[in-house]
Amino acid sequence: MKLLFPASGNGDCIFCIADKGDGTHFSMMIDCHRFTPDIKAIVTDLLHCHLDFLVVTHIDIDHIDGICNMLNQMSELKIDHIIYNNLFADKTDNAQIEPLTDFEKEHLKRLKTFIPQWKPRTEHTIGAKESLSLSSLIQKNWADAWDKNLKLINGEYISLGGLGKIFIVSPTQTAIDELNRHILDEFARKFYNKYPLEKGKEKGAELFELLSLLYNQRNMLIENKISTSTKTLKAEYEKRDREDASKTNRASIAFVWELGNKRILLLGDATSEILVEGIRIYKKTNQIPLDEKIIFDAIKVSHHGSYANLSKELLKHIDSQNWIFCGSTSTAPHLHTIANIVYQPVSDFIQKRKLFFNSRYYKNDIYNKMKTKVSMLKDEGIEIEVSQINEITL
Repeated sequence: MKLLFPASGNGDCIFCIADKGDGTHFSMMIDCHRFTPDIKAIVTDLLHCHLDFLVVTHIDIDHIDGICNMLNQMSELKIDHIIYNNLFADKTDNAQIEPLTDFEKEHLKRLKTFIPQWKPRTEHTIGAKESLSLSSLIQKNWADAWDKNLKLINGEYISLGGLGKIFIVSPTQTAIDELNRHILDEFARKFYNKYPLEKGKEKGAELFELLSLLYNQRNMLIENKISTSTKTLKAEYEKRDREDASKTNRASIAFVWELGNKRILLLGDATSEILVEGIRIYKKTNQIPLDEKIIFDAIKVSHHGSYANLSKELLKHIDSQNWIFCGSTSTAPHLHTIANIVYQPVSDFIQKRKLFFNSRYYKNDIYNKMKTKVSMLKDEGIEIEVSQINEITL
């Protein structure tokens, strides 16, 4: 099994690959912020314009913008299965769709003006004045691939055929309900003074996306001033953990990918509180003692390594030799998250941890700062490796 995590702007773009043995591959693509030429080459040259699975973990620009660009550019792309939780998507094939009133159309148009970066950046000119939402793009050419049943923690595996299987560890139904209620309330407060479109009404799925994007414009991260001293790193570790309160992140899909005897934990932007619950259910399903730490072959760090998404409580349950940081913001990856990983006690299974960054270039210079800490930490008896790479094979 192989993980590809090419640089994709501020966000994630991950490919889970399994060799079929005949020069082709089973594949799963997870999120995309910038649909770069390198990422397009993976889809066209390596995967021959065929994805077995496309996973959209949650609605946020840095996870879906590149997906929209890809679908807009590549109508020839074959996608067998799409996993994407849209709360307003109609799950019945023969639903009666009620048309929008002029009042509703005007407010939907107004809502789009609050998301200026929503218009996809593509190689081609978009004919329509309004760019299509992700749900509309899916419905255009890949409607049969989209399973509209929400993917939640339920204690059961989902088969991926030749790609093995996955086990959902986020979100919970409670987190989904919170997001749904929050979006409806926010819309009523800001735009309508009443609740918006009901499920099944024209453009209801698009409305959910736009409201989610509007909500997530806020910067959830804090300042990240990093010195080269290991005292700063230790001080960060000793600070109290925060919990990401973003409703969209709490509703992010995260899962364990298993193939053969390997298992990888892919955390999307999920929050520690939800993940602890999901990992406990994963342990119960697999008859793993609740107090036993699971050693994964690799872990993709949640929310680009933000301050508030990898708590010490979660790290009581998970560990790995290989930690992958995808994307960045002005303040992430954050030193506090890295400190939580680095200062975990070593075990018989892990004597040295490797931190993989998919870029060298961060506004907070975290990659270069961590490179300088390797020898300093060694003096403290802590072995780590810091690398800039874009794929690993397990």
